[in-house]
Amino acid sequence: MDNNQFRAPAVPLITNDPMFSLWSFATNLTDDTTRHWTGVRQFIIGALAVDDIVYEFLGKVNPVNTRYFTGYKILPQTSCSVRPLSTEYTFENEIIRLELIFTSPLLPDDLMLLSRPASYITYKITPLDGKEHNIHLYFGFSGEFCVNDESQEVYACTDSRSIYFSSGTDHMLKRCGDDHRIEWGTFHVIAPGHLLWAMSLRQFQFRIRQNHTNTSYPSNYQDYQGPNRECAGPNELIQYEKYKINDCYPTLVTEEEFLLDENGWENHLILCYDDVKSIQYFGENIDAYWKKDGDDFNVLMQKAIDEYDSIMKRVADFEEDLLARANALSPKYADLLSLAYRQAVAGHKLTWHDGELQFSSKENYSNGCIATVDVTYPSIPLFLIYNPELVKGMLNPIFKMIEKGLWPYEFAPHDAGTYPLANGQVYGFSFKYFRHRKDPLFRQMPVEECGNMILCVAGVSFAEKKFDYFEKHYALLKQWADYLVNIGYDPEYQLCTDDFAGHLAHNCNLSVKAICALGAFAKMLDASGKAEDAAHYRAIAEEFAAKWMENAFNGTHYQLTFDQPDTWSIKYNMVWDKLLDLKLFSEEVYARELACYKSHFNAYGLPLDSRSDYTKTDWEMWSTAMFDDKEYFDMIVDRMWKFLHETPDRIPFSDLLFTSAPIERGFQARTVQGGLFINLLKF
Repeated sequence: MDNNQFRAPAVPLITNDPMFSLWSFATNLTDDTTRHWTGVRQFIIGALAVDDIVYEFLGKVNPVNTRYFTGYKILPQTSCSVRPLSTEYTFENEIIRLELIFTSPLLPDDLMLLSRPASYITYKITPLDGKEHNIHLYFGFSGEFCVNDESQEVYACTDSRSIYFSSGTDHMLKRCGDDHRIEWGTFHVIAPGHLLWAMSLRQFQFRIRQNHTNTSYPSNYQDYQGPNRECAGPNELIQYEKYKINDCYPTLVTEEEFLLDENGWENHLILCYDDVKSIQYFGENIDAYWKKDGDDFNVLMQKAIDEYDSIMKRVADFEEDLLARANALSPKYADLLSLAYRQAVAGHKLTWHDGELQFSSKENYSNGCIATVDVTYPSIPLFLIYNPELVKGMLNPIFKMIEKGLWPYEFAPHDAGTYPLANGQVYGFSFKYFRHRKDPLFRQMPVEECGNMILCVAGVSFAEKKFDYFEKHYALLKQWADYLVNIGYDPEYQLCTDDFAGHLAHNCNLSVKAICALGAFAKMLDASGKAEDAAHYRAIAEEFAAKWMENAFNGTHYQLTFDQPDTWSIKYNMVWDKLLDLKLFSEEVYARELACYKSHFNAYGLPLDSRSDYTKTDWEMWSTAMFDDKEYFDMIVDRMWKFLHETPDRIPFSDLLFTSAPIERGFQARTVQGGLFINLLKF
C-alpha cells in the first residue's frame, strides 16, 4: 500500500512477538515518537546531517519533551509503502533522497527464522543535485525497549557485535497482563560501520548540535548553553551501572559518517532482543523455538548478520507471491492483507517444549489471555495457507493443559492463562465474577470452544491431507463432539466469542458452529477409516441442519436467535460448510443470507447483527467466503479499506469497529486479522 493513496491508521515497523513490537501511530514518521503496540512510547530517533545541516526523519529528536529543545528541519516524507513483511518510507528534498525500510522476516515456512527475534532497518541515500555531500547519519534507541514502565532501570554494555541495554532477569516471567511490556532481557543494536555510544537522551541531543549546528557559526566561541549549563545526564553511560529510564532517558546511539557521491550509499542496522526465557509453561520457564537445536544468542546475532542478503531476497519473493494472489481479487484487499500480516503473526510467541511446538497468542487489548481458543479460531486461515504446523502450535497448549489435569470440565477451555504465564485458564474465574454468581461456569463458552477446537483440528487435517493430529487427540475431540450433540443445536443462555455483546440464548450462529463442527468431525472420522462412527455423527449434523433451516427462518432470512423473528446476524460460522464441502445447508440458505446482508450495509461495513451497528472485521471477511459474489466481496473490502483510511483512531488494525462512523469500538493489534486471509484458503 502507498500512503499517497492509502493512509494506514498505524504502521508496523519492528514486529517480532507481542513484547518486541514497534509501530508508528502517525501518517508521517516524524509526526510522533515510535511506540509499542499498546501505545506506550519506545522511541527510535533518526537524524542526518547533510553538510552540517541537520534533518530529522524518524521519530522526534526531542521525544520525551520534558525540557524544551528546538529540534531541526524535517526531511519531507514523500511516501510510505506497507507490504506484508516490510514497510518502506521515502524522504527527499532538492538535495537527497532517503529510503528507509523496516523488515521483520516472519516467513511462515522457516520456523527458525520466524522465531528469531531480529528485525532490520535498511537505508539507502541517493544524491539528487549531482553534487557530493558529507553525511553524518544518527540513530538513537531508547532504554524503554526493555522495561515495562519508565521508573525501571537498565544498564548498557557492548559485545563483539552489538551495543545493548539490559534490564536483567530479576523480573523475568514474574508478572502478566494485557497492558504490559517486557521488563527483562537484553535489547541489541547491531550497526555495521557505525560508531556506537550509550548516553543520556539530552547528551545525544547536544551531540548532534555540537557536531553540526555550532560548527556552522565558527565565530560563536561561547558554549551555546551558557555558563550555568543544565544537568543533562551522563555523556557516556558507565558499563553495567544501572540508570532509571526517567532519570536521564538512556539512549543507544549509532553514528555513521561518509561521503555521498553519485553511487549513493546503502547500509543497515539489526535490532535483536534476547528474552532469555520466553513463556512460563505450566510452571516451567521455557525457551523460544530458535534455541531448539542448541544455538545461543551470539550464534543468532551472527546468523542475522550473515544471512542479510538471502533473507531480503526471500522476503521480496514471499511478498511478491502473496500480493499477486491478493491483487487478483482486489488491490484494496492486498492493502488489507499487507497491514494485517505482521500483526497476525507477531501477536504470537513461538516456543518449543517437550518435543512439540507452541505458537501462543496474546489476546491483545482485551484481557491478555494466552493461547485463547476463540482467538485462535478466527486467525487460522493465514496459518492454514502457509504452515498448518503453526495451528497445531496454537492448539498444543490447550491439549497440554488438559493432559496435566488442569481442566476438569467436559467442554473445551477458553485459554491457557494470561500472557506470558500459561499456567491454566483465567477467563471467567477472577474474583469479580465470583462476587456476583456462585456458578463459575457462567462466564464460560462451552459450545463456542468445543466447536472451535474441532473445526481448528479439521482445518489442520484437511490442509495437510493427513489425520494423525486428529487421531492423537481423538478422545477429547469425541468428548467435545458428544457435548455438541447434547447441547449444541439450541444453545442455552451463554457466551460466544463475541462476548463483548453479552450472553445470548438460542443463538442461531452458535448453533451453526455446532452443526458444522459435527459435520467436520464426521468427515475426519470417515477419512480416518471409522466409517460407522462417521455415519452416526453425519446423520446428527444433517438432522440438526434440517431443523435449523426450518426453525431459524423468518420468511425472508435467518434470525439472530431462534426465538426473535425480527432479528438477523452474520452467520460467519457457516463458512466451514463451504470450505470443507460439508453440504449441510442448502444453496437457498446462502442466497437468502446474501440478500439480507446486502440490505444492511452502512458506510463503513456490515454490522455484526441487528443489536448494534458495530462489526468484526474477521467475521465480515469470513462471510465473503460463503458466497461466490464479487459484488459482496467488494462491498466488504472497500468499506473496511475506507474505515482504515479515514479513522481518527491512530492504532494498529482494530477488528471491532463501528460501521456508521469511522470509530473503533475496541481491540487493536490482535492476531484475529489472520482471518482476513480466508479468501486465499483452499482445501
